[in-house]
Amino acid sequence: MHQFFFFLLSPEALAEDPVLDTAQAEMTRVYDFLQTQEKPAYWIGLGIHEVQNLMLQASNGAGSAPDIEHRRHLDIDLRVGDYQLDNTHTIIDGSYFEEPTHFAYQFPISNDQKSMTDALYIGLDDAYRASLRRLIKIESNSSLKVEREDQSDDFSKVEAISHLEDVGEFAAPVDEWQPILDQCSLLFTAEDKIFDSMVSLDSKQQIRWFLSTDGTQIRQVSEHYRLSVMSRTVADDGMKLMSYEYIDLHAADDINLEQNCAALAKESIEKIMVLRSAPLIDPYVAPAILHGRAAAVFFHEILGHRVEGSRLKDEDDGQTLSDKVGEQIFPEFIQITDDPTIKRYAEEDLNGHYRIDDEGVPAQRVEVVKDGVLEQFLMSRSPIEGFSSSNGHGRREMGNAPVARQGNLFISSSKSVSYPQLKKLLIKEIKAQDKEFGLIFDDISGGFTFTGRTTPNSYVVKPVTVWKVYPDGREEMVRGVDMIGTPLLTFSRIIATSDRELVFNGVCGAESGWVPVSAIAPDILVREVEVQRRQKSNDRPPILSKPTEVAQ
Repeated sequence: MHQFFFFLLSPEALAEDPVLDTAQAEMTRVYDFLQTQEKPAYWIGLGIHEVQNLMLQASNGAGSAPDIEHRRHLDIDLRVGDYQLDNTHTIIDGSYFEEPTHFAYQFPISNDQKSMTDALYIGLDDAYRASLRRLIKIESNSSLKVEREDQSDDFSKVEAISHLEDVGEFAAPVDEWQPILDQCSLLFTAEDKIFDSMVSLDSKQQIRWFLSTDGTQIRQVSEHYRLSVMSRTVADDGMKLMSYEYIDLHAADDINLEQNCAALAKESIEKIMVLRSAPLIDPYVAPAILHGRAAAVFFHEILGHRVEGSRLKDEDDGQTLSDKVGEQIFPEFIQITDDPTIKRYAEEDLNGHYRIDDEGVPAQRVEVVKDGVLEQFLMSRSPIEGFSSSNGHGRREMGNAPVARQGNLFISSSKSVSYPQLKKLLIKEIKAQDKEFGLIFDDISGGFTFTGRTTPNSYVVKPVTVWKVYPDGREEMVRGVDMIGTPLLTFSRIIATSDRELVFNGVCGAESGWVPVSAIAPDILVREVEVQRRQKSNDRPPILSKPTEVAQ
């Protein structure tokens, strides 16, 4: 059987690792030289990220050509000044044209020492020049502007660590996987109202090297597989609808491709066909249950981004929770932690797992909320007042500077009941509020939140399936709404939770790019949520009918 094999580093090369050795030698040479300058660099961090990716896809029973990617990327963080004030300091009223604080470059995929050394030399020279220019602007800016609210340092010290993982062979049996995807994609062709569909298997292996003048040396290796199915249709009123179902895995041996693909396809078809005929719902305020995955996204958006410490230092940010430490912001039965060290939970692999963050700090469990009280923030090496050190949450997508980000966000409760009991509490709340109906949010495609000061400090969560629940217990699927709200008010409206927990795996985009995340939450009952109409197209469904036979 033919297979695509991607080789990263051979086992023989592991003993020396030409990438790490070359980067260490050039970083040391440059750092030693810069110590002779009037304004030396006091810290350098190098991140080298290698990705080898194979994407297999099929639609209407036929596969497309495999999409193969192999690249390396170099990230340079160079600091001039000192830990208290350096070139990364915010320039008040600065423009988009100011000098960068982070430097990103393509890096040779060969292990040729000369090519790698030249790339490092050019990048480090550019980084030092730009950092020096920016520090001069910062020193001038500080003399003309009012003092910042947060007077904490620009960078924190950490202990050096060495962590070098083995690099194995990455193999993908294309001839075995592709026919299964092709056959799975045929399942969508039986429905004449499904106008577009896709079955995909994304296989990825990554090596992340990180080394710094602290003395840290890291080589982390990870694999990730996402099996996904997508189907699209258009309702009679022009609303475009999509169902996207997926599973995330850390190992190829766990894919069970034929069984999982068929199950996902069946779920997607059933969901989108019911959703297509579901009635629209008008803007409404009512009590609601958010099922586990929906609740997980809900907490990720309304809380998670507001406890990422890096943005609390930004005076353009709303800083919703910056002065709430020690205060009760949730009901006392709510506990929230972020723990990237957990690789698997409830029989599911977690996207947000990592061992060491992108600043060379080991991942740590952080107790964010205890008994409803805000305890801590997620921290990178950028300190904020009251939190002077990192807790291993400095993360980035390659090409970006690390900032504090979520990993695995766990929500638990000491006031939990069975799901049938939770629904009874919902009906009780509907009657108490004299509402025509309440809502159940069954699944969520994603969401976003605004944390700045120039926009309302609010969130939007985008559900896929929503159900009306009437006082007599009847349920009716509806569509066409987004959940909206403001965080502090929403926190206080949680009434109870179920005793089951579900996992949401996804990727999250923010200041440092797109990073994999997970959130784990029980079903939650909220006293009051608000929904608004979702944007829709005015185009009619396709005029031509879908072909049922193919001419021979």
